[in-house]
Amino acid sequence: MDDKPPASKIPLPTEFTKESIFDSDLELRNTFSEILSQHGFADTLVLSRGRADDVFHDRRIEIVEYLQTHEPRSVRALASELTLDKGVVSRDLQKLVALDIVEFDEDGQSKAPRLKHRHVVVEPIY
Repeated sequence: MDDKPPASKIPLPTEFTKESIFDSDLELRNTFSEILSQHGFADTLVLSRGRADDVFHDRRIEIVEYLQTHEPRSVRALASELTLDKGVVSRDLQKLVALDIVEFDEDGQSKAPRLKHRHVVVEPIY
């Protein structure tokens, strides 16, 4: 038996409003994530607007976009492939790890950066 509500009763992500759900920001993001999942966007991380500021700058977006289609074998390889300084890339990756966007596959001394989620979105802005 399927416990999901009928698709006609599930609000569209564009119809999601803060006042229609809970007052807690965490509950807001969790509920929005559930709605997205019900509409086919499984494995979605919903960032708060404040945390999104840490992601949305050109170099970090470049790293995330690159990781969508490539699997570098290490941080050093990623930096080389993007022609960026390894230290800068390492710091950016640590920030993306702290935000739960990137994780590392560790193999011996090598740490290969990988995206942790299929989708990353920012909570609705009203």
